[in-house]
Amino acid sequence: MEFKKLNISDLIPAEYNPRKDLKPGDAEFDKIKKSITEFGYIEPIIVNSDMTICGGHQRAKVLKELGYTG
Repeated sequence: MEFKKLNISDLIPAEYNPRKDLKPGDAEFDKIKKSITEFGYIEPIIVNSDMTICGGHQRAKVLKELGYTG
């Protein structure tokens, strides 16, 4: 396992993501946003070698909304 700081814009959402596509205003989206705002971003997004997201689709979407870039 390797940890790297990557640009969020370089990450590719997986087509097979089983989770609901959250949008601002959805209860879960707002919950994640509040948590990141209050405690900071501490749980990494997991990607495979071609930058496809394996874990963290919802966090990535919220981070983009909050203006995070990398």
